[in-house]
Amino acid sequence: MVLAIALLLLGLFLYAMAQTAVQAHRVGQQEREVFAEVEQLRRQRAELQGLLTYLKSDEYIEGFARQQFGYVKPGETLVEVTAPAAPKEQRKPGERWWEAAFDVSAADPGTPAPSKP
Repeated sequence: MVLAIALLLLGLFLYAMAQTAVQAHRVGQQEREVFAEVEQLRRQRAELQGLLTYLKSDEYIEGFARQQFGYVKPGETLVEVTAPAAPKEQRKPGERWWEAAFDVSAADPGTPAPSKP
């Protein structure tokens, strides 16, 4: 009887120890994940701080004014270059890109593609 009680207590003790070890492993894993996330957020914060510093700089403000509002310093000459409008896409809805590029007829695969004059 004493041996049975001792074995039962030993079993309970081993079960409790195993449960504690599993829980400690899970907590350790969560801790590593949280530390990795904190490190990633620190890097992201540093990057955003650098971007904020640049956006507040006179260099950025001047470049933005030049690009968006055509700002020109005294003594400088503004030169605007205009390009022709890009041609509209010639593909039809549902047409594959190679059909438009090589003028392939999608109606019948056995029919040769029409030649361009």
